[in-house]
Amino acid sequence: MRKIWFGVIMVIIIIVAIVAAVYVTKKEKESALPATAVRQNGTEQWGEAIQKNCLTCHAIRSDGSIERISDVRKTPEGWEDTISRMQQAWGLQITPEDRMAVVKELSEKNGLAPEETEKVMYWLTSNGSTIEPKLGNEAIEKSCISCHAGARPLAQYRTEEEWKKLKDFHIAFNPSMIYQMRTQKWEEESEKVIEYLAKTHALSTKEWTEWKKRKKEYKLEGRWRIVGYRPGIGMYSGYAEFQRKGEDFYENRTMLMPDGKTETYKGNVRIFTGYSLRSSLEGKNKKLRGVFNIQKDGITIRGRWNQVRDIGQYADETYYKADRTTLLAVWPKAMKKGETSVVHIIGMKLPEHVKKEDFKTSAGIAIRKIEKQKKDDVWVQLEVSKDVKPGPQTIQLGNKQITIQVYEKIDYIKVTPEYGVARLNYYGHQQSVQFEAVGYHVGADGKKGTNDDVEIGPVPAKWSMKEFLLGPNDDHDIHFVGTINTDTGLFTPANGGPNPKREWSTNNAGNVTIIATYTDPLTKKQVQGETFLLVTVPDYIYIR
Repeated sequence: MRKIWFGVIMVIIIIVAIVAAVYVTKKEKESALPATAVRQNGTEQWGEAIQKNCLTCHAIRSDGSIERISDVRKTPEGWEDTISRMQQAWGLQITPEDRMAVVKELSEKNGLAPEETEKVMYWLTSNGSTIEPKLGNEAIEKSCISCHAGARPLAQYRTEEEWKKLKDFHIAFNPSMIYQMRTQKWEEESEKVIEYLAKTHALSTKEWTEWKKRKKEYKLEGRWRIVGYRPGIGMYSGYAEFQRKGEDFYENRTMLMPDGKTETYKGNVRIFTGYSLRSSLEGKNKKLRGVFNIQKDGITIRGRWNQVRDIGQYADETYYKADRTTLLAVWPKAMKKGETSVVHIIGMKLPEHVKKEDFKTSAGIAIRKIEKQKKDDVWVQLEVSKDVKPGPQTIQLGNKQITIQVYEKIDYIKVTPEYGVARLNYYGHQQSVQFEAVGYHVGADGKKGTNDDVEIGPVPAKWSMKEFLLGPNDDHDIHFVGTINTDTGLFTPANGGPNPKREWSTNNAGNVTIIATYTDPLTKKQVQGETFLLVTVPDYIYIR
């Protein structure tokens, strides 16, 4: 009798197993069906890459939206991070082509509005030596910023439920975090953060709604004029040509640098969310990665590029659609009264042979001659009267004009960046810091730091370092952290560690003070400025 019941039970188990297997197989087949079959009652349409790589785990709702995914908006970099986490945590297998297709589609449907992106551009452009603005919420400053840049939580928008799940995610993936952050009540603080972000960074915002309404396809193809500024180098100009390449673009550019040499770069440019560009350009000895945004007018693009192996080397650039005659910039942007010097005027679609008589200037300045002209770049000899009043003066060509500042003397300097962060060299990757000494004239009131102060721009300075003491014991960081070029202000970090020459054979991280000394060429009077530099480890460990 026992054998009979045992046999019946076994048959039942086998039948249940077969039914379960058939059900699972059916569900797997359903997940692989085309979009119309998976979502026949839905309103949202999803591309093949998302169907193949996302819908095997994430369920489709009746309106066609995807659970979890449709409840979040992120930057392209944010969606890249999400895919990486799916690979590492859940074993997602995805091709590079599908990966980019997913990022492109999610950035289009669940990205950020231009105004939302602008708030976090300093983070997207890897500007590591930035003092972040106050975020307006003490809970975020206590909890999130203990580990992240402030822009990381602010570069995403979620439903209230998704913000709550983000807290759970932190605890699940980093269970020891609460104990590591024992200086605060993290769970309580995070609840305050969620309450705040659910209101200020909700999934639906006015900016995103308006962007979806006004969104249009900007015309990127064609010729653009570029004006750039690279710390330690100065202002430069150039031209870029964009050509359509599938859904994206190919850029070919030639830049005229302050030393008179030209640099050429070419490479791919991807466009996300209809306005946000990511460029990957290669020149003779450098590779550049750029983050740029097409502005609302559609004829201006602004952003920054960083060198691939040293993100501390960067330049801020503005592209102008090369379809009109105008003056764009002048360098240097300030001159001392009573002096004569050559200044570089950067324009667009200028006359082929500009004469000094073509220019009109303010009463206190005068163009004495045209030194040289290379198409839309003109170098003029500019004389500034001894009697001119310090402040802005104008240079005009036709009905277009630019402003140059006139100053009496350099009263003080500020060192930028105000707070430097360098990262040690590991396997050829590092983050250097380019310091500059920016001169200022106190203005008519004779007081430093008031509204009438005149910013003169970078001035030549001699650079040095001194020990920054955190306590009574000197740890001799100045001998290990790296070196600063005494003429240019470029700090180059040392290699990583461990270093047997240091106590405990630690790495070469440390803190130093950077000092700039400017000497007036006539009076020989010196003024100094200084700032703090932290030299630390990389954001990521690079693998050879």
